[in-house]
Amino acid sequence: MTIFRRRSSAPRRRIFESVRSTDPSVLSQDEQRKRRRLHLSIHYTGTFNLIAEIDAVLAPLTDRDVARHPHVVREVAAAVNELATDLGQLLAEREARRRAAALGYEAQTRMVRLAVAAWERPTTPEITSEALRSDTWTSVLTDHVLPLNEPLRDYLAHARPPGETGNAASVSERVEGALRIVDRAVRDAERRLDQLEAARTAEPKLSRELRRLGATDDELRQLADLGLGQQV
Repeated sequence: MTIFRRRSSAPRRRIFESVRSTDPSVLSQDEQRKRRRLHLSIHYTGTFNLIAEIDAVLAPLTDRDVARHPHVVREVAAAVNELATDLGQLLAEREARRRAAALGYEAQTRMVRLAVAAWERPTTPEITSEALRSDTWTSVLTDHVLPLNEPLRDYLAHARPPGETGNAASVSERVEGALRIVDRAVRDAERRLDQLEAARTAEPKLSRELRRLGATDDELRQLADLGLGQQV
């Protein structure tokens, strides 16, 4: 039985969807991603590649001028770290259950809880100005989840599929829930960048206080870049 289930991690299914119409386990990872965003049934197996998935999810931001807006990228980095935390805990649970397999059910459950509590959580990776300017910041984030890739692939290869785990979320569903965190962060980042870029090109409307302080165009642009003031 999977413990420490996060209710929000299991995706909601459309009640009118026929799961039998398409076997999601045989779809490509790109097709699975599209289905995930449409809230259709998916089943991640041992073919899943976490590095490729994070790289694909971040792709819409690679052509954006993120160097000017580092705070937007920091929010995406925090989301990737949240995913790393969720999936790292998932793997920590698995390893703890394996090591405590010889114990009785109650003792095993207790040891797994203690092991997960003692597990060291990852910290959000630092995205430097140089990484933003050189467009290598996405590599920093994929490197952050790299240690999870093979253990997660192995877990998915041996885990029960969605629908066969009773009231507990399947491993595939927990992976899906973690990926949704990054999906949302990237969508929010795109919207935020659109707003900031629109504000940069719009003719500034100075408040009485800004006029009194004699704010220059450069200062107003810096306000917008920092996500401060009325230009945001």
